[in-house]
Amino acid sequence: MSKLGIWFQTIRPKTLPASLAPIVVVAGALIHDGLFQLRPFLLVLGVALTAQIASNVTNDYFDYLSGADRRRKLGPKRLITTGDITPGWMLLASIFWVLLCAILGIWLLSITSWWLLLVGILVIIGIVAYSAGPYPLSYKGFGDIAVILFYGIIPVLGGYYAIAQILPTYLIWAAFSIGFANTNILVINNYRDYPEDNASGKRTLVVRMGEASGPYLYLFNAVLAFLCYAISGIMSGSYIITIIGLLPIALFFYTGTVATFTRKGKGLNPLLGFSAKITALISIFLLIAFI
Repeated sequence: MSKLGIWFQTIRPKTLPASLAPIVVVAGALIHDGLFQLRPFLLVLGVALTAQIASNVTNDYFDYLSGADRRRKLGPKRLITTGDITPGWMLLASIFWVLLCAILGIWLLSITSWWLLLVGILVIIGIVAYSAGPYPLSYKGFGDIAVILFYGIIPVLGGYYAIAQILPTYLIWAAFSIGFANTNILVINNYRDYPEDNASGKRTLVVRMGEASGPYLYLFNAVLAFLCYAISGIMSGSYIITIIGLLPIALFFYTGTVATFTRKGKGLNPLLGFSAKITALISIFLLIAFI
């Protein structure tokens, strides 16, 4: 790869739908309620994307320091481990993306509401605390909760409130639907890496509950995401579109769940992208339903 291609890979572009999906839902809700404003919406989108990129890069750096990436055999190799990028440059990249996220966040606050600074501080803390600090969340079994919070609840509800200054009830259910759907991406990752994580002392939720829990955690999140989607769409007043979306979403979840029960190790890698597509599918149907 060229140097530009290498740096592009550091942001893990295939994972970005996880942060785009919540903002798609926000767009639909704002249009539904007649409150859409382009400039603050673009800033919300920028904050969401840079927050995820900052999290990805920071996670790569601290996973390398902890040795987790150097023991990785089942998942894709990270660029520090392969020698394409030095740890020092990855640290600088992490600082860059965190600062860019903070700048966009402050710009957003300056035209909306300054009390949301508390949410911004929580996001920055979450970026680092996920894989670093005295109690790294992903190493202590709290990664799944962090995903629900930072890739569902905060971007959907925080993004909408920053612009509209209110929170409709139907949107709360949508936030949980996106959060649970996004969590399944992490479940696949942790289920695949169970042998390595268990050996290295990385206590993910799958490690804490046992390897056999992986497919059941996926099924649990799928059912909750599906139910929350249905409740949100119906509460918004869009019955037909919501019902139309039930079948394809159910089929995708069924396919993903069956695959988790029949695959292990590297065979789970394709399910990472597949699960991200499910989240995108839910967000698109919610967007259409809300509009």
